Amino acid sequence: MQTLRRAPLSMRVFATTLLLTLGIGYGLSLVYLYVKEVKPQRLAGHGLVQGVAYNYHGIEQQAALLTALEGSMGNFVDPDEFRAIDRWVGTGATESVYREDIEPILQENCVSCHYPGGYYPSLTSFAEVSKLTDMGGGGKDAIRLARTTHVHVLGIPLLFYILGALFVGTRFDERLKSAIVVVPFLGIALDISHWWLTWQNPSHAVGVVIGGMVMSLGFAVMWLMTLYDVWAPLKSDGAAAD
Repeated sequence: MQTLRRAPLSMRVFATTLLLTLGIGYGLSLVYLYVKEVKPQRLAGHGLVQGVAYNYHGIEQQAALLTALEGSMGNFVDPDEFRAIDRWVGTGATESVYREDIEPILQENCVSCHYPGGYYPSLTSFAEVSKLTDMGGGGKDAIRLARTTHVHVLGIPLLFYILGALFVGTRFDERLKSAIVVVPFLGIALDISHWWLTWQNPSHAVGVVIGGMVMSLGFAVMWLMTLYDVWAPLKSDGAAAD
């Protein structure tokens, strides 16, 4: 079997360009994950595992609406608006106060995205918003979690397949490659399965964190080993093959 290193120069340049593109894309996805999910939870005083538990299971004794506004949606309301919503929820979430104080806030900041047919949940009516004020809620519902699972199960393995197809063409030992190439797939299986376990029980949130770390580690190892092998000198004829 011809190794990637012994492929024509154009093929190795193509492989390098593809590797760099995958690396930049994966790195930016981690930045987005930090800004969208991790940073808001840290600002709310939550640790990484605790934040994952809140995201998938919810916060005990706190309304789902407040959970969202303390987390990833916190940038869309100012402190005074949050306090008004918090006070409304804490005093019974009545419709009269909603019409006078809360609806204008949601109309200005939220309903451009959270409308029927838009992002879940819809926030265009008192009936819809009041469902999010029950104490002890939060987290994701089954339909939303299933939709997220569907997207990730179909999308992320394709990324690992492309990277793995390059990695198996390197000159490293076949047993070593066989062990490494499955690591990111194991990571995503661990990660996504623990989404559902955490949805049922927040104690499983650590599995989400471990799964994400395994997935990223597998990606990084394959990426670095492949990029190195594409350009490392051949032992038999040095760099003459270039």
